[in-house]
Amino acid sequence: MKISASGEYAIRILVDIASGEGYVSLSDVAKREGISLKYSEKIVSKLLKNNLLESLRGQGGGYKLAKKPEETTIKEVLEITGDITPVIPCLDTECPHKNNCKSISVWQKLDGLINDYLKKVTIADLMK
Repeated sequence: MKISASGEYAIRILVDIASGEGYVSLSDVAKREGISLKYSEKIVSKLLKNNLLESLRGQGGGYKLAKKPEETTIKEVLEITGDITPVIPCLDTECPHKNNCKSISVWQKLDGLINDYLKKVTIADLMK
């Protein structure tokens, strides 16, 4: 599994917003995290669409988490950014060698361990 910049930045943006009080300005987040505002807007759009963030327009507006930091897992964020993929392609497709593959159990177990771990780590964990 390789995490894209979008996945990494989404997590950093969520941790930054969660660390703030009330609604947080995206331009401030982008500056603190060293991510362009345009790219941050693209990521935040996905997070809003998938109900991880709430927004408020106008003076004092910005973004805040839609739920508590301990309720948002890293796996959930990476699913939104398209970063949850099997460790090898044959786990996600019909591989003609799957029934005779001597190493498939290793890849299935590794894939399970990664996904189980990502389900346990939350935004709150990263705020510590």
